[in-house]
Amino acid sequence: MAVPDATIQLQNLKGIWRPIYAHRTALHSTADAIVLAAWRRDVRGLDLTPAVVLAGEGADPAWQHRRRAAAAAVVGVLTAWSWRRTRAAIALAAKRAHRAGWAAGYALLSQDHDDDTPYSGEPDSPYTIGSPDMDDHRADSTATAVLTAALTATADRAGRAIADTTDDDPTGDGEHIVDDGLDLVLLTDAAVSAAYGAGMLAAYLGAGTRSVIWLTAGDGRVCPRCSDAEAGSPYSLLAAPTLPQHPHCRCCLAPA
Repeated sequence: MAVPDATIQLQNLKGIWRPIYAHRTALHSTADAIVLAAWRRDVRGLDLTPAVVLAGEGADPAWQHRRRAAAAAVVGVLTAWSWRRTRAAIALAAKRAHRAGWAAGYALLSQDHDDDTPYSGEPDSPYTIGSPDMDDHRADSTATAVLTAALTATADRAGRAIADTTDDDPTGDGEHIVDDGLDLVLLTDAAVSAAYGAGMLAAYLGAGTRSVIWLTAGDGRVCPRCSDAEAGSPYSLLAAPTLPQHPHCRCCLAPA
């Protein structure tokens, strides 16, 4: 059955949703800033000259083959580089997101929904299951997945820039793309949303909640996929759609 009036109405937040979305907005902003800062520290000293040399050796003159060769060469350089700070920052962001999601879920379970006062982001868990904390292995796996995807996407963009440039020194265009970290930020945002949703579900699991509803942001930017997810509510905890449904998804899961 569909849940009537489930939409959050993000442009006119009331009650408990005010502090929840204030926490969530701050969470994403902080994660993006911390991870991007770590990436830019890690990228210092990176030289794409070897990639340019490898991409140019025996490259097919067709532009699509030049792009593929350049992207593959950049991937080789990037994956050989140390991303210690970036990996640690992603893992930390995922852990913080999981706990923030748990805190939001706990607030929805324990606080009057008309109460718009801030809630604690570090509550003591009364549960033996549904931990508020993401374990180290899962956080490290999340960091590895995000970093791997970011390096591949960045290498593809940098490789295109190197292959298409008419400058005498093509490394500059590629290195500028690597430095901007746009792919990393996009993928980190998605990972933070996923960890946040997992944290919410952990809180619901610990409280014995049996079903949840999918809530959209209630404006013209809501996509058909998220509208369908809302219309299909409620869901059992194990069958609920996974956050996020797409990059920059603003939806939320609430106990039914």
